[in-house]
Amino acid sequence: MGSRLCVGLVIVGACATAGQSTDDQGLGGDGGTGSAMIDAPPLPPDACGDDDSDGVCNIVDKCAGHPDNVDTDADTIADGCDRCPGVDDRVDINTNSVPDCAETQMRTIDLKSVSGNRWRGWYANNSAHATGNDNTLTGAYLGGTYNSYYVFPLSGFSASVITSVTLELQLELYTADATETISVWDVTTPAATVENGTTDATIFTDLQAGNQYATATISNAQLNQIVAIPLNARAAMDATGKLNNDFVIGVHLDTAPGYVRFGDTSGGQGNENATNRITIKYLP
Repeated sequence: MGSRLCVGLVIVGACATAGQSTDDQGLGGDGGTGSAMIDAPPLPPDACGDDDSDGVCNIVDKCAGHPDNVDTDADTIADGCDRCPGVDDRVDINTNSVPDCAETQMRTIDLKSVSGNRWRGWYANNSAHATGNDNTLTGAYLGGTYNSYYVFPLSGFSASVITSVTLELQLELYTADATETISVWDVTTPAATVENGTTDATIFTDLQAGNQYATATISNAQLNQIVAIPLNARAAMDATGKLNNDFVIGVHLDTAPGYVRFGDTSGGQGNENATNRITIKYLP
């Protein structure tokens, strides 16, 4: 009768060592019944549930499905839940619970101008282009077809991606059909080449071919008004690729005969100061 075997965490009639009673161990405390409660040991680390195996219990996991301890940009947000990789997600100047790096910004960019020379103009299939001619005739005129171009500098700001582009052109001359349809195109020719070129069939074609950004219907009722033309996702992608460079847009008239104009040359009869700009939305 000298020893007893103890099994379990909570023991009723607690075990005594050889030659001792439970009262000798001081476990009675209940009037001699010999019953006592003993604290259970803490749960092992894997017993709390850790579905992503990052050593953090599901209930306190900051980035479920991804390791909490991988934080490349050291902003306390695990990479798997980082809205702005490489940028501090904690910066939120307007305190709206959206990191500034994930909040869309808007910027208006005017036509490029160098020493008073606006980087816009036309190329025709029967006339030579001149750098100083800022006329943006677009359509059919005196037996020729004219395509126009506009150059916008995407510099002076930081952006991780441009999410949308809207072209804004002030209509200052309209003729012919009740309505005219214009199309907006990408331009792969470098901006300086377009601006400084002369007669060039390749550039003329480039202003009306490739990736189409938009179409718009124009009418005489819009004369002297600013026509806003939302461009497609391809334009936003191409503009992102032109950050810190010049972004060139070509415009073609789809519905000949007739022509439209969104800015005249200096000294002409139209509006040389007509609005030519783009509005972009972007993430910093």
